[in-house]
Amino acid sequence: MLLRLSILSAILLSTSVLSCDMVMGYRTSARLPFIAEHPSKQGLYFSLYKQALQNIGCTLSVRRAPKKRILKMIAAGEVDFYPALGYSHEREQYLHFIENGFMSHTIAISHKDTADIHTLGDMKGKVLLMAIGSNDFNASSYGIYLRLAHELSLSRAIKLLADKRADFYIYEEANTRYYLKLNPNNNIKIHPCCFSASPMFLGFSKKSKYAQSINNPDYSSLRPRTAQNVSQLLSPTSKAFAFKQALQELKANGAIEKLEQFYYQ
Repeated sequence: MLLRLSILSAILLSTSVLSCDMVMGYRTSARLPFIAEHPSKQGLYFSLYKQALQNIGCTLSVRRAPKKRILKMIAAGEVDFYPALGYSHEREQYLHFIENGFMSHTIAISHKDTADIHTLGDMKGKVLLMAIGSNDFNASSYGIYLRLAHELSLSRAIKLLADKRADFYIYEEANTRYYLKLNPNNNIKIHPCCFSASPMFLGFSKKSKYAQSINNPDYSSLRPRTAQNVSQLLSPTSKAFAFKQALQELKANGAIEKLEQFYYQ
């Protein structure tokens, strides 16, 4: 009897370990070198998160669909995380924000004939191109018009700007320069706008079976809400917290820097 119980316990433990499969969701378009166009899943994101999850005994699956649909699935707990997302109070309602080890520096691009800009306020009266479901940078408060598009890839955005069908597009600097290095376009200008470099965050579903939330004792309603000043944190006993620690370890031991050198070379 004891032998049977031991065997059963071993089977259950093995099943529990094998069942730790986190699902990363991302739109179908590419964001090179972070992720290739669907149906491929290769790129920096997959390499990094696969390694981090392996280090805590988990595997990684990838789900591709339009961004708005993916975010709804994350909010419902059907997808565990989105690999890189800007903070917003709305997103905080259903996401924990975890530093993924990369730095983010968003810039503005436009047609080469456009005058230089340095702040979002300089876009007043202009048309900002953006994907449905993306951070709108509170554009309306600056008097900026939005042109929304489904599944907007960087290549498509650059084509629309080059054809003067929109005025500006805001995107990650490293990805933009990488793309233009591979696909030079003399009609495109990069502007020193509009934000300083900051840590990049992934968004982890609060409804994921791998996440448990606790109140943040350091949260202050008197300070602006940011990815650091949030009302809830991941429980240290959750698998998502272990994932967070694994990413921190890969950052500390230089593995992330090596990945970046490999993909950007």
